[in-house]
Amino acid sequence: MAGTFVEFFSDEALENVMCLLQYKPDRVIYLGMKATMLTRKMESLQAFAAIRSPETILEFIEVPRDDLDECIATLQEISDEYPDAYYELTGGNEMILIAFGYISAQKKLKCLRIDPFTSTEITIGPDGNITTRQDNINMTVRENIILHGGLLTNQTGNYSSWKFTDEFKADIRDIWEIARKLRHKWNRYGAIIEDAIKNYPCDEKGTYTIPKNQLREAISVFYDLQHMGKLKYFSDQPKRIRFQFKNREIKNIITKTGNILELHVYEVASRRPDIFNDEIISAVIDWNGNKTQEQKKQFASDYKRYMDTTYDTVNEIDVILMRSVIPTFISCKSGRAGSLALHELQTVTHRFGGNYAKKALIMALPADNSASGTSFFKQRAKEMHIWVIDNVYSMKDEVLLNKLIRVQGE
Repeated sequence: MAGTFVEFFSDEALENVMCLLQYKPDRVIYLGMKATMLTRKMESLQAFAAIRSPETILEFIEVPRDDLDECIATLQEISDEYPDAYYELTGGNEMILIAFGYISAQKKLKCLRIDPFTSTEITIGPDGNITTRQDNINMTVRENIILHGGLLTNQTGNYSSWKFTDEFKADIRDIWEIARKLRHKWNRYGAIIEDAIKNYPCDEKGTYTIPKNQLREAISVFYDLQHMGKLKYFSDQPKRIRFQFKNREIKNIITKTGNILELHVYEVASRRPDIFNDEIISAVIDWNGNKTQEQKKQFASDYKRYMDTTYDTVNEIDVILMRSVIPTFISCKSGRAGSLALHELQTVTHRFGGNYAKKALIMALPADNSASGTSFFKQRAKEMHIWVIDNVYSMKDEVLLNKLIRVQGE
């Protein structure tokens, strides 16, 4: 199936691209009201199409909100010019749908709907026959952000900080075991180590010499790292230790305490590529990713070069998982979290995922603490449809993975 598709323009960006993703048609005609079919949304669609279906022509036709005759006339013209077009029935206001019903009764138009949650397609042919099938539709995190008018910058973890080789994933699992053993001490020890590294920088060969009295009890982390083979040239002297980190990634984990929880969540999710078709860590999002037409052309042909442009308003999300076309936005907290964390997650998820996106707050420690009012915190999260997955330090990897899958299946 190719040809022409007619979409009733929706506020939900995802509903506007399901046919584009599945069929890469010759032309998609979007019908919508002026109040809904905003310039920035149309530009986001064009930037998305330039990547996923560059040969598809996008056409935007504005129809009045309350003029049934005009809506009927517009659909009549389209159906005359494109008699074999398919009409996608998601989106659109009541007047457009009434007009479609009127025209369809006369002309027996072909229509379909693809459910974004399940990728189930229902098609009604001109003879009235109904067919149902399961499509295999997906998009990447990067494409989802573009669709919603943003851009993943080159500060995003997958592009800058982390290279997820099998060896590095094994390192993540090992260091997670150290963090699990220390629990609430992990953050405190990490702060001590970060200060010590700053106060006693490495030499030209990358060797650190740090007094034991600067590390105090946090020195146990280095003993564990040495035991696990994460350090090189380790020397335990009476008043100091000397060592090199095995690589830059190990250093980045040890000197920023929150990294290990994010990496653990990412690594666990990446074990099921049959469930999650894409994962991004430390996603830095430029809110105004779609700029001039020339930049959008450059964007489509050379994404890496485009990422070197300057950025406007940015937000960072710890982990974003993609299951088919539905994103899950995840905020990770190795310490306590308050209502501000919920509102930040809510804002970014709505902006770059719409109402289809899922959201979760993952906490290394238990959230339950009557003294801090976390019963209200969890209730507020529930009201905002945010999953709270807490006490991950005590959670088996398989349990965490199942919870991540359940978030998507909600």
